[in-house]
Amino acid sequence: MARFDENPDFDLLERSVTDHAEQSAEPENLGLSKYEHLRVTAEKDYPNKDPIVTWGDKAVASQGNITGISAPPKGGKTALNGVLQAGAISQNGNVDGFIPIRVKPNPHGLAVINIDTEQSEYDQQYNVKTTLKRGGFKTTPNYFLSYNARQLSMKEYREVTDYICESAAKEFNGIHSIFIDGGADFIASANDEEKSREIIEYFTHLAIRFSCAVFIVVHTNPGGDKERGHFGSYLQRKCYGILTIEMKDGVSVLKGKATRKAGDFDPIFFKYDDEKGYHVQLDAPSENKDIELSEKRLEKIRNVLEQALTKPEGYRHGEAVQAIMKAGKMSSDRTAKDYIKAGVAHEYLKHASDLYYLNKQGNSG
Repeated sequence: MARFDENPDFDLLERSVTDHAEQSAEPENLGLSKYEHLRVTAEKDYPNKDPIVTWGDKAVASQGNITGISAPPKGGKTALNGVLQAGAISQNGNVDGFIPIRVKPNPHGLAVINIDTEQSEYDQQYNVKTTLKRGGFKTTPNYFLSYNARQLSMKEYREVTDYICESAAKEFNGIHSIFIDGGADFIASANDEEKSREIIEYFTHLAIRFSCAVFIVVHTNPGGDKERGHFGSYLQRKCYGILTIEMKDGVSVLKGKATRKAGDFDPIFFKYDDEKGYHVQLDAPSENKDIELSEKRLEKIRNVLEQALTKPEGYRHGEAVQAIMKAGKMSSDRTAKDYIKAGVAHEYLKHASDLYYLNKQGNSG
């Protein structure tokens, strides 16, 4: 009688088990190739992500990145959120927003998701209505998904957010942008360093996973312009940029900070309009001519004037204003007029016979 281990069927079984074990075991001695997918080289092809939001010609939000929106309580965060969301749901980019701010249009109806942890359903509904009004919508498009999370426990926030994003990405063939209105509410304390790092990492991975922009709204510290606690610190470190709002004499002033690929911005002023039922952009207040301008500001004025007023035959005042607004991407003619005043005062411009010329001699210095 043949032994069991001499049975041909046993040899076949033994080889099968051995092959399976070899395939199941993690290969040894992979060396650096194990993490080659994480290595960045000059030869690999990395697509350049399109900006989702630009301020003038500078990107402040893009696919795969998080962007912060910060302000004191009642400072105007909701208004800015409405401007950005109106642009995000717009299929042609034609919205009543802030002139320098441009949001990438959404012609294919990708999902736009808003998770609100702070406001009541009634207040959130009012904001949805004003967002639709800004965008010219009479009804809520099915791809605009605004959820009120206050009735959930904090422990459910991430699970519900994941489920909504996964389902929306499938139903609408992708996500345009995600708005987290109350990012610090996803953790018990904004001063918990470990949890703050963890939740900012979660939001970052959300942006990468769905190849979209994620906007995180957070309060600033009372009496200051720093975003709350360790949450705000990690947001600053990991974000593509922060759009921050401060209040000045009853007017909201939008500024950019901590931006990776943009420099200084001319601030945007806005205030609630009773007739329209939402915030509208205001002209920039005139600069006090008695205040000495900084060297950085003067350099910017000079550069814009040199770009704008190139005709040797000169410009009449109105023509000069329009040329300066175009070159400086300005929303207000008052700012352009201030540039002309500063240009004449500092001899960057000559003014003769109702015409304005570049002062080559003044510019050369």
